[in-house]
Amino acid sequence: MIKLAVLARVEAARAAGMSNARLAMVTSTREGEGKSFVSANLAMSLAMEKDRDVILVDADAARSAVARLFGLKVKHGLMEAISSDDVDPSSVLLETDIEGLAIIPAGRRLSLSPELLSSDRSQRFLSKLLADNPNAVVLFDAPPVLATGEPSALARHMGQVIFVVEAGRTGKSAIGEALDLVGICPSISFVLNKTQFQLGSVMFGKYYNYYYNKQSAKAADN
Repeated sequence: MIKLAVLARVEAARAAGMSNARLAMVTSTREGEGKSFVSANLAMSLAMEKDRDVILVDADAARSAVARLFGLKVKHGLMEAISSDDVDPSSVLLETDIEGLAIIPAGRRLSLSPELLSSDRSQRFLSKLLADNPNAVVLFDAPPVLATGEPSALARHMGQVIFVVEAGRTGKSAIGEALDLVGICPSISFVLNKTQFQLGSVMFGKYYNYYYNKQSAKAADN
């Protein structure tokens, strides 16, 4: 269900002529909500689609999980690539044993990481990555929004944000604050994680109504 919703948004953005349609970021409000678990499983599920490649980018250099989940040992990655003058994605793109899935590791976190990620150099890196991989959805495993500035910087480049929320733990005020920080992205959707109830329950309804009330208020302000 999550994969099909993500792909539907990709195709809608492409039909609207958005150059960043194939860029998607997975994030959360705080640590421990399951964003890396969702990122990895969503990437593998997308890779199963016919004629569809996936590039999973680890954008959480402070607490890199992608390389560990896939058993990779690397020293250089995204941050080194966008720090260099040639910003060549192929220098940090790693193939995996899963057909159609490649990974860009995070690399070393730098003191100006948010500034680098929001820079024109980062935009050139992403443009070249998309051009070199025309059939790929590029999925970013980003840090939690309230922990660091990287997600807000990345949101400027994204076609969509997939927001992982831990059921029963993450409050409305924290979600609202986090949404404000990535609100520059035109498409934000929720994945309610670690649920212990059935779809349609009272708790799900509260999250559902909160999200759509938030989006409706934002649209009215615009």
